[in-house]
Amino acid sequence: MSVGSDYLSMAQGPHRASVHVAESRCLEAVTTCVGFDDMLDVTLGLNHGQVDHFIVVTSHDDTKTQRVAKKHSATVVVTDLFKKNGRNFNKGAAINAGMDHFQFHGWRLHLDVDIVLPDNFRRIAFNHSALDPECLYGADRVDVIGIKELAAIRNSDTPQHAWGSGLSPLHSRPIGARFVDNLRGYCPIGFFQLWNAQAHKAYPYSLGTAAHDDVMFAQMWPESKRHLLPSVITYHLCGGKPYYGQNWDGIRRQPRL
Repeated sequence: MSVGSDYLSMAQGPHRASVHVAESRCLEAVTTCVGFDDMLDVTLGLNHGQVDHFIVVTSHDDTKTQRVAKKHSATVVVTDLFKKNGRNFNKGAAINAGMDHFQFHGWRLHLDVDIVLPDNFRRIAFNHSALDPECLYGADRVDVIGIKELAAIRNSDTPQHAWGSGLSPLHSRPIGARFVDNLRGYCPIGFFQLWNAQAHKAYPYSLGTAAHDDVMFAQMWPESKRHLLPSVITYHLCGGKPYYGQNWDGIRRQPRL
């Protein structure tokens, strides 16, 4: 290495480090959406203010989703990868297309299109959770059926995290089941997966449904590095009463909002 190049390397090194420090609290989100433009219009409108950069991945022919994402100033990624390997819904491949557009060396969040973050998510996540950049985090969720139920939660006089120590879903429905496998332990599944750029991994894709790729992704972290985020509860917005595996094959079976 020449003296000149060595000097340049020394000059760039601290600058790169300082950029990474400045970005340590940046939060980016990626979601895939095909045929759920009505859902996206609600969830993106509520979630976008919680993150620094929001990426929406959709198909070439879903112009409604493209319009909604642009309306909310999200980054729109249009891809054919939903059909990769001849599948009807290769969600993992599409997520990878979105993750190519991450811009910061901070925290990264994969969200399903029907998930609403609580209003205080960013403050609680960064100020009250002691996040470990080597870990993958999941969260709890509670079903919210229809816009009226969501409005009632959002209009509550009590915030989800109240009185310094209380955490409540602000909703009468029970918290949904967690994925805890007898062999693999707790796995944060695809509706909410939070990780840091320094532990970034590509999303796997298997047989073209949303039933397994997210578990494969979670297992890329050892069991000791997979944790439930205890300080927030997310909302699963539904057009009607949901059932297990309802939209996993990419065919929408939920009524529109």
